[in-house]
Amino acid sequence: MNSKFGAESEAVNISFEIAPLKKLFSASGLEKMIEGFVQSLSQETDALLRSQFFKKYLDCMAKFWRYSYRNQLLIFTQKSNAARVAGFKTWNELGRQVIKGEKAIKILAPFTKKIMKKDAKTGEEKEVKFTFFSPVSVFDISQTTGDRLPEIECTIQGSNQEWLLKKLLAFCKTQKIKIEFKKLGINGLYGYSANGKIFIDSTQTINTQSNTLIHEIAHELNHYTPEGKKFSKQEKEIQAEATTYAVTKALGLENKSVEYLAFHIYDKNKILENLKTISATTKKILENIV
Repeated sequence: MNSKFGAESEAVNISFEIAPLKKLFSASGLEKMIEGFVQSLSQETDALLRSQFFKKYLDCMAKFWRYSYRNQLLIFTQKSNAARVAGFKTWNELGRQVIKGEKAIKILAPFTKKIMKKDAKTGEEKEVKFTFFSPVSVFDISQTTGDRLPEIECTIQGSNQEWLLKKLLAFCKTQKIKIEFKKLGINGLYGYSANGKIFIDSTQTINTQSNTLIHEIAHELNHYTPEGKKFSKQEKEIQAEATTYAVTKALGLENKSVEYLAFHIYDKNKILENLKTISATTKKILENIV
């Protein structure tokens, strides 16, 4: 996959845009944009609309899984149909130009700054590195014109996902998660996790086993720690299903519909916490299998 798209490092490379953008659009302004959007979602009572939002957001997450969940939300709130984003300079390097008058998508880019700080006890000055975030501009491919880009999507034809199953099993080994394939014999139960061990129904197809394994890995990574136990049963299931959808979508694989998924919670902080968990889990799995 072309590293010029969907990576946080892209934003860092366009440092020439940081200074002027501070005047145009502050980092706190971007955070307020996210807060306002999630606040609106938390007040939405129509289950269908909440599900439609969630599916569109997961589609965006799948495209930009290398970004932080905050930047995923920023891209989604400003241009929900964005497909590939890059900075002005990168588009030029790829033989494309940003169309005059197009409005930039604002995201947050991290940068470090060295500061001399005096030790309170010894009085000795030491160099300390701090990480800051500053607004930068990116543009979607639909906002540009020029040379045709090579295909960068990882599209898998057919239904054979044996390669994915092998990758997932290797990932589980690095996480010290044991896997056992056996006939479960319970209608509708394709697999389950048991805090360090995942059971997968051996009678299912390779594709179903792969999808089930992603779901159960999400449970293993998130829901057996003190922090993970605070999520409700419904939240845990939605996190696992959403992670499965985003991972398979990012790989160009057929996946289940998530139209029925919607967080029935109305606290914006809880919504953000769930979205952050889904984003981090999706990124961790994809980083280890692509």
